[in-house]
Amino acid sequence: MTLIPNKLAPPVLPLSLVARSRLNDHFVLDERVRLLVVEAPPGYGKSTLVAERLPALEQRAAWLRLDGRDDVPRRFAEGFRAMLGELCDAPLAPLEEGAGLDDAMEAWLAALPAVAPPARLVLDGFEHLTETAILAALVTWLRHQPPWLTLTVISRRRPALGLPALRLRGELEEIGMAELAFDLEEAQTLCAEQLSFPPTRVSLERALRRTGGWAMALDWLIQRTTTRAGFDRLVDRLDGPHPDFVAWFDDLIDVGDRELLLQLGVLERFSPPLVARLLEGDGLSQRLEALEQAGLFLERPDPDDHWLRLHPLFARYLCFRRHELSLSRQRALHRRAGEAWLSLGEPALALAQLIEADDPEALAAQVEAQGPSLLAGGHFSLLARALDRLGDTRLAAAPKLALLQGWVSHAQYQFGRTRRAIDWIEAQLEAPEWQTLAAEFATLRAQLAINEGNADRAAPLAEQALTLPARYLASTPASAAAIRAEARFVQGHLEASLGEVAEVEREATRIGDDRLLLWSLCHQSETLVAQGRLQAAHDVQERALAHIERSGLDRLPVAEFLYRIRSQLLWEWQRLDESEQAALAGIAVLDRQGKRWTLQCHVSLAKLALSRGDQAQCADHVRRLRQILAEGDYHADWQANAHATLLAWWQANGDLDAVARWWQEAPPGDPQAATNHFAQCNLRNHARALTLLGRHDEAAGLLEALQRRAESLGLVTDTNRNRLCLAALAWQRGQREEGLEHLREALVLATRTGLTGSFLRLGSALPEMLIELLAGDALEPLARRHAERLLELARRQRDFTSAVRLMLDESVIADIVARPDVPELIRVSPLTRREWQILGLIHAGLSNEQIADQLSVAPTTVKTHIRSLYQKQGIRRREEAVALAADLLSRIQGE
Repeated sequence: MTLIPNKLAPPVLPLSLVARSRLNDHFVLDERVRLLVVEAPPGYGKSTLVAERLPALEQRAAWLRLDGRDDVPRRFAEGFRAMLGELCDAPLAPLEEGAGLDDAMEAWLAALPAVAPPARLVLDGFEHLTETAILAALVTWLRHQPPWLTLTVISRRRPALGLPALRLRGELEEIGMAELAFDLEEAQTLCAEQLSFPPTRVSLERALRRTGGWAMALDWLIQRTTTRAGFDRLVDRLDGPHPDFVAWFDDLIDVGDRELLLQLGVLERFSPPLVARLLEGDGLSQRLEALEQAGLFLERPDPDDHWLRLHPLFARYLCFRRHELSLSRQRALHRRAGEAWLSLGEPALALAQLIEADDPEALAAQVEAQGPSLLAGGHFSLLARALDRLGDTRLAAAPKLALLQGWVSHAQYQFGRTRRAIDWIEAQLEAPEWQTLAAEFATLRAQLAINEGNADRAAPLAEQALTLPARYLASTPASAAAIRAEARFVQGHLEASLGEVAEVEREATRIGDDRLLLWSLCHQSETLVAQGRLQAAHDVQERALAHIERSGLDRLPVAEFLYRIRSQLLWEWQRLDESEQAALAGIAVLDRQGKRWTLQCHVSLAKLALSRGDQAQCADHVRRLRQILAEGDYHADWQANAHATLLAWWQANGDLDAVARWWQEAPPGDPQAATNHFAQCNLRNHARALTLLGRHDEAAGLLEALQRRAESLGLVTDTNRNRLCLAALAWQRGQREEGLEHLREALVLATRTGLTGSFLRLGSALPEMLIELLAGDALEPLARRHAERLLELARRQRDFTSAVRLMLDESVIADIVARPDVPELIRVSPLTRREWQILGLIHAGLSNEQIADQLSVAPTTVKTHIRSLYQKQGIRRREEAVALAADLLSRIQGE
């Protein structure tokens, strides 16, 4: 039998290869480990991983790439013998006529040396092997395999090689879907290799959540996009129902499994007992196990549990294909699934099923019964879907449903719908059935008033709610107290607010309302920031993070509040990486809720990009936040924060027309009414715009009035920021002494507040002012130390004009390669696009770390590319790389 040589070679590696060194621990050659199984559905990069890692780890290996024809004992034996011969550099006896595969395996085992350097046998495409004789022979092989040899199996299905026994004895190493899923760093590298404009981190994290890190889906995204905006649009369309994925999954699913999978598609996650409740038929547990073994995009989140879930894209595909089941059958499935989830104590999952069951009476009863707990748990989108399904006519006639509609729409910033719900309530408030919920209704009305900026109306409504008994929402008294505390904050009574919100924290702890407890901690942190006590605010945030972890709130919208204010504080301290992590965590929390919720986090990311001098990233975040702003009606706090960042962006780009347009349409404000940080921020935005537009006298008058108000109320952080605006204004007007005095006072305040980011927003004027101030003796020691640190940071800060430009772009590369006098090595060992870019950056004098930062990849990835570049061009030192790049550029430039 002729064996194609290609079957004994590893697969050819793709040009854009992502080195996955994080999986190295799975490849350790341990004498105890007999078998390494790499198992996942198609497109997870199983073969590529093994083919890339083994040479990188300098592990000897022999390959056999299997196909459907190899599921015959004699044919498999010839391939296995040839693979062994490649490893041992010696021919082995063929399978004798009439002999069994077991006999041949024993003969080959006997021919192997007892001691040899560690090596691997790789069987790629193991899912093609189903013949009992072959599998039994391999079990025999594993039992007697010499300790220097490790069998490595690459398969789409779970190999029938006695894995449970091997696992219990510690003789098995496994790499599955969870390990093979790309992480953020690997996805960034993949995009950076192939895209001229790699997506922003927030877009890439969103793509990872949608694809579950599936390499094939990520590659599908990359191949179809050339711009950041295009990538974002494609992520929005990335779904199981996309025609490309529908066709692919259709081919993958076996006809016999199709109906069972369509029925399982109604569940987010499932276990054998739950499936038995949902479906009818015999052997369901065995069929479920067979599906898992078949590699059909079923994941086991906890390897020590029986629960399974569907890969996100596969789940949405099954939802799309569910129309193949009759409508009555679908509704029956949803109804039974709802009952099953309820029996397991999962009201949110039960409600999601009842929404699809088309039973309005049962749905209304479930919403009324479970509404309070779902509301407390932050399941706003789910409740909104249920209430929309019931319709306004039913909601307006039922006090509990109207109340829930008010809270849910408020939580989703749909204040017009909240107002409509309150109109229903106020129209029927005298009816006995509605009077029962008077405390709850007063609390909702107070909440809307505070969000409309009317603290004077909110406070008495909250007081009224506290005098009435709560009969539906147990958290009503604590919520009313929280609104009263917030009203005190908005009115500028910071100490009173802080005392009241501490009481809310104690009450929330007593009644076990984890969401309200987290809100109280966040509000305390905000108040402490307003008082200039940033370290104390940070300490409260640490307590809140511990509470999130302890209570499992990390996937609920209330967690975004914490991540958002944490990102803002860390930006102020210029802990930029940590600030970015917090903002991204906030976006991840809200990913399913819709992007309108993510405004504040995008503001933080835009500020971070400004601080880093990354124009492209900042432009992307500004584009997003402007789009989100245009689509929603937001609290004054959110608007002011977003507008401050937009003004900084326009200033950095010299876009005074945009500044002028903003000022014409800006939210109005009155310094006397600026009793809180967002009203102060809004008027500071006005002053900045006036300063940029050259209307200095108006800006000065506004800032001085704003400063007096902030000082009178103890708004220390705003006092500090106003002082910085006064310093920048005076300096721009040529009033150097006045500007330095404002800066000196700001530095003194900063010894208490710790502000740093706000200082750096002064831009190029800051180092000039600091140098002049430090030359004198006007600063006390603490303020001097802060000034010295600010000067160091200001000198390191990049603006948009200092970003490194890639000297070797595609047009230059094409010109170089086309020249007749180019070095021959460039032709015979062509560089990849990424290697050309790195060569250009080496020539520009950047370190490996700076190159990694410029290309948004890991330093280890840069080292891998440099090693490849050096090998291709026979380079040994960095100086030779610089000389090569200079030589190539000189040929183009004629120098």
